[in-house]
Amino acid sequence: MRLHASVIEKIIQIYTNYGGFQDEIRLKNALNSLDLTPYERKTTQNQEIILVLTEDYVNQLSKK
Repeated sequence: MRLHASVIEKIIQIYTNYGGFQDEIRLKNALNSLDLTPYERKTTQNQEIILVLTEDYVNQLSKK
């Protein structure tokens, strides 16, 4: 299982915004509120599960 690049960018953004506060409460709350969805990508030889932001996943489904 892997994280999609957009999830990594979101985590970095959250850390930049909320890191450094006392007891990291804001950072922990922001990370806990991340909503991720497993996306199964099938290739010819295997399948891979990637965690994506649910918001992005829903947006992509609505475009189809």
